[in-house]
This record gives sequence, structure tokens and C-alpha cells, in this order.
Amino acid sequence: MALLITNIPWPLDGSEPREALASRLQLPAATILEVELLKRSVDGRRRPPVWLANYRVTLSVDEAAVLARGAHGVRAFNERDRARYSEVDVPAPARRSWPSEVRPIVIGMGPAGLFAALRLAEAGAPVTLLERGGDVRERHFAVRRFWRHGELDPDTNVVFGEGGAGAFSDGKIYTRRRDGELGWIFRRLVDFGADPEILEEGWAHLGTDRIREILPKMRARLVELGVEVRFHAEVTAFEVEGGACVGVRLAGGERLRGAPVIVATGHSARSIWQAMLDAGAAAEQRPIHIGARIEHPQRLIDLARYGEARGDLPPASYRLTSSPPARPGRVAPRSAHTFCMCPGGTVVAASNHPERVVVNGMSYSNRRAYWANSAVIVEVRPEDYDGPDPLAGMRFQDQIEERAWRLGGGGFKAPAQRVEDLLAGRGSTELPRTSYTLGVTPSDLREALPAPLVEGLIAAVRHFDRQIPGFAGHDGVLIAPETRTTAPIRFLRGDDLCSTTVKDLLPVGEGAGYAGGIVSAALDGRNAAEALVERFCPRNTGA
Repeated sequence: MALLITNIPWPLDGSEPREALASRLQLPAATILEVELLKRSVDGRRRPPVWLANYRVTLSVDEAAVLARGAHGVRAFNERDRARYSEVDVPAPARRSWPSEVRPIVIGMGPAGLFAALRLAEAGAPVTLLERGGDVRERHFAVRRFWRHGELDPDTNVVFGEGGAGAFSDGKIYTRRRDGELGWIFRRLVDFGADPEILEEGWAHLGTDRIREILPKMRARLVELGVEVRFHAEVTAFEVEGGACVGVRLAGGERLRGAPVIVATGHSARSIWQAMLDAGAAAEQRPIHIGARIEHPQRLIDLARYGEARGDLPPASYRLTSSPPARPGRVAPRSAHTFCMCPGGTVVAASNHPERVVVNGMSYSNRRAYWANSAVIVEVRPEDYDGPDPLAGMRFQDQIEERAWRLGGGGFKAPAQRVEDLLAGRGSTELPRTSYTLGVTPSDLREALPAPLVEGLIAAVRHFDRQIPGFAGHDGVLIAPETRTTAPIRFLRGDDLCSTTVKDLLPVGEGAGYAGGIVSAALDGRNAAEALVERFCPRNTGA
């Protein structure tokens, strides 16, 4: 039997805190045989804040007798703990040979597409992996030109290209578990160059700079496994015969035969949505969240969360929600929450369309920028859309992005407003320096966002100010709009993860309405691939 010991101070040098563990257990340190760090995070509620960690410990003495003492934070390490903390990979079962006539196509090289292709390739499938944009090196230069000079490449940009949108919007990977299928994803990330600390961090962070190093190694492994990787291969239509998808058509007219087809194109590949609908894939509207990026000096967040300068601690972060109650005779403001918080980060332009403004946030792995930012996003309901069709939510997003372009004055300048001006009901006439490189225009965000979203934004900021003093103060700036948090459409699929109306077409990830971040998208892509592995290479049963 092993013991789980929680909330032990974690030494900044990463060493094993045997004396602290022994003190908690009321035992000599020599009785501790093995110590495994399971998770660590900063407890900002303490003054001063400290790193705390959870450990699995085995002893040379009777552990049942130790448990009987009832020491605080000490209990048996059970099966639930094993599932939550284990880094064990999913073992690859013995399988029959992949049938040579089955040639899957995967569209999109974001997390869903990459991990789908990897799982299929590991099973021996001859995968063709298509990406509309360029590889990560080409993409890096294209994005740098955009952020510095406003020169937008509609195919290789912040949302299109190797790595997907997450490669240029901070790369956070948050999950409470590291076992099973999630263990498979995390171990692969480490194999390709991610810091092994992602296996222990509660809020693991890849960093935009680190992702650029991981992706080429992952691509090399895919090619080694036989995957044909094609960049600048935009899919414009799906070939359907007898109710089943049998291939795709590329820009320029090339027809590519192959199936099943996994569509993992992300939350901004709007042309693919139309192509899937044209092919007969059933879809429905989906609620989303829209708002703005709020930016503060990082020191304000540090002081609010830690109560002092952070010293050796990491830049402080936050995760906040707002669900205002209704007042007599009034409709309650809409719920809101913070999203993709970037400590020591910057607000960046994230559009993939000309004459549209979209913002997002990112940070490098060291998180040393002067500012902290986060999206504050408010719920949008399907009844807000202008029609019942599946693409009505896309049009809703587009109208906001177009208004923001006009309000910003063109050139991908973003409309921005001091938080205190928004709360006072006046437009801003001047702004402090911000991290947004393409420039901000003093504005009134009521001209960019629908009234229910503005009301929810105001209620949320006031609520958050009670949790983080200064959140609504003079130093806070809202930069808008944050519209691409997720896809406003969901493609319907069955238990086999295929479209309910087009056989062998598998919509996955954020763009299909089934994920909300790097880990969930990667897992959805992996699960779709696993469904195909089970279908075409069932486990050996001894037959």
C-alpha cells in the first residue's frame, strides 16, 4: 500500500522534501522508501504564498498503523488517485495488419488532427495529412509579419498552419488527469520536446516558443511512420458516393481518393463548415461566448493574488466566473467567465480574414512580459443569432468582427476602452500603452458588442474587482473583440464518431463542436482515430 500526502511545501530546487513528509507522518525520514511528486501548484491564498505539492509515498513500516493516527492530509493512495495522477501510457494491444485498401485522410494539423494522424500511423494506417497553411517555420514568419506590419496571409496565419490556433495563443494544457488516453497525449508531448514538468504542473504551459520546437519533431515522427504530410492543401469539397465520404477535392481541382476522412480544422475554418454541409453532414447551432481581452500590469495581479511582490514565484494568474442574480423587475445580466488567462503575456491580433478584427492572448514559456491579460467572455445564445440555420452563429461573429474593424479605423487596429470608462458609461478618449502591437483606438465598446454582452461584461468586471482589487481600476484596458473562443456550430455524429448522415466522415475537435482547448481537442482526435483502429484492426482474440 502507498500513501497520498497532500499540501506539502515544495522546495524551489525540486528536491524531495523528506523531512517535511516525515514530520507530517510523525516518523523518522529513514522509514520513507520512495517519494513520487504527483502535482504542484502555488497556493496564493497563503501569506506569503507558497508552492504546495502532493506526493505518493511508500514506507518501510506498517502503513495501516500510520493511517490510524489520522494525520492531516494523509490517506491511502487508492484506485481513484491512481487514475487521477498516473502518467501511465495506454498500452498498444496486439492488432492485425491494417488493410491496405483503407487509406484514411486527416484534414488539419492542430492538436486534433495531429494526434488523430499519430494514433492511426502507430496502428499502421497509410495516412494522408492535409493542412491548408504552411509548416510552423513558415508560419512563424507569416505571423510575425502580421503582428508587426498588419500583412495578413489568409492561409498561413494565427489560426491556420501547423499546430493550429493553440500554437500562437499561449499553449496552455489544463487537466486534472494524466492517465489513460490523456497519459498517451502528455507522454507524446514530452517525447517531442515538451518540458517533463507538464506531467506535474496543475496549470501546465507549453509556451508559444516551445511549441515551435515540438511540432517539427512530431512531424518527423509522423513521416517516419509513413504519414504523407501535405502543406498548402486546402480542402474545398468532399466526395460522397452512396452516402459515404470517399475523398476530398482540393483548391485547384485535384481530387484525392481516400477514406475515412477525419475533419479536424479548428474553430475558424468556416469554408470547411459550408463544404461539410454541402456534402450532407447534419449540424446544429451551438451557444458560444464572446467578449474582450482585459489587460493589466502583471504586478497588479501579483499583488492582488500574492499580497506582495512575487519574488521567486511564477507570475500570478486567475480563473474567475460571474453568474449575477436577477434583480426585482429586471433581467439578470448574462453569465461570464475569464478564459485563456496569460500571465506575463500579450494581446495579439488573431484574424484570418481581411477587414475583420479578432484578438487573442499568448505568452512565451518564460512569461516575462510586463502585462497580464485574459478574455472576459459572456454567454451568447442561439436565439441571439439571425436565423435558424447552422451557420447563423458564424454570421453573428462576423458582424462583430466587421464592426470592430470599422471602429478601430482599419489596419487591424483594435477598438479599446479603459475599464473605468466602460463602467461609467462613457467612451474612452485616451488609453495607456498596451501590448497589442498593431495599435489600439480609444473607443466605446458598446459600438462593437451587442447590448446583452456589454451588460454581462460590466457585471462580470465589477464582480471580479471584488476578488482581485484593482481589476476595474484605472490601469485596466479592454481590447476587443474576442469572438473565436469556440465554434458556433456542432456537426452531429454517432457512437462511431462518424457524421450521422455521411458515413466515413468524422468531424472532430473544436471546429466540429466537440472540444474547448488543446488537450480536449487532442483527445477527441485520438478517440476518433481509435474508433477507426478498432473498426479496421480489431483486437486479436486468438482467432
